Amino acid sequence: MLLTVHRPDGSPNIFLFTVARSGSTWLMEIILSQPGGKRSREPFNLLRPEVCEHLGITEWAELFNAGSEEKIVRYIEAISSGKLRDWRFRHAHPLRSNFYFLTWRTVFKIIHYGHDRINWFRDTFNGRIVYLLRHPIPVSLSRPAHLELEVLITSDYRRHFTASQLELARQIVATGDKFERGVLDWCLRNSVPLRQATPDWCIVTYEQLVLDPGPVIHHLADRLDMHNLRRMKSRLPVASGSTHLSDQATRGMLAKSRTPEVKRWLVEKWRPQVSRQQAARAREVLDEFGIDEYQVGDTLPAKRLWIA
Repeated sequence: MLLTVHRPDGSPNIFLFTVARSGSTWLMEIILSQPGGKRSREPFNLLRPEVCEHLGITEWAELFNAGSEEKIVRYIEAISSGKLRDWRFRHAHPLRSNFYFLTWRTVFKIIHYGHDRINWFRDTFNGRIVYLLRHPIPVSLSRPAHLELEVLITSDYRRHFTASQLELARQIVATGDKFERGVLDWCLRNSVPLRQATPDWCIVTYEQLVLDPGPVIHHLADRLDMHNLRRMKSRLPVASGSTHLSDQATRGMLAKSRTPEVKRWLVEKWRPQVSRQQAARAREVLDEFGIDEYQVGDTLPAKRLWIA
């Protein structure tokens, strides 16, 4: 049954890039509070059979190599034009909030691929860029696996790193624990776009979205041509659709009113979970990749990332 009609009107599509467990579902739902947005959730997640079927790629290695570009162009154009009507790509339901029968721009949430090609996505598919960052330690603690990690250092993507960085990465892939692999994955994915970012990107941090969302909402509205601030603000206290992936304590906190104490807890909850050895190792990896947007001992991002 056809539940929506997608009629692109030339409005820019929105590409939300981040890594898993950074608050991307929550931010996407805030953006989708505005009329006209059609969601495309994780369009490069090769664990989903419908993605492999329509993209024509089944292996991570092929996705990350240069020869995949033609398939990617055809696939993203099919989604954004509305030609891809497979029911499995219908990510909204009429009983959900933020459902619209008529849509005219696509909001892509991308976490698996393309962190080194963000400006290409912008230029090729009439896009506006939102880049979401969250402190690498809570992201690393909450991610259960890092499926594409080895591919990041064996595919064409490796060209973005020095010999020293690749050597460290190979060591961690071979002998590192889940936490080390998580920090490495965060660095491999974020260090490249942080070097390539241009002034037109809307760079948002999870920490500010929790603690001081007002300026973020106004910044998003301005950059993305979204005009209903009330609807955006009404989504802030609503737990995202991925809350079930959080631990019980976090789900309990998300069910409470967003008092300053609850907000602070959501940002700082990871601190007691990290040993001195883990913190030291994380600092080594971040330093090797030239990351200063977050410091291991600080829960907040660098001041330059805070939207005024």
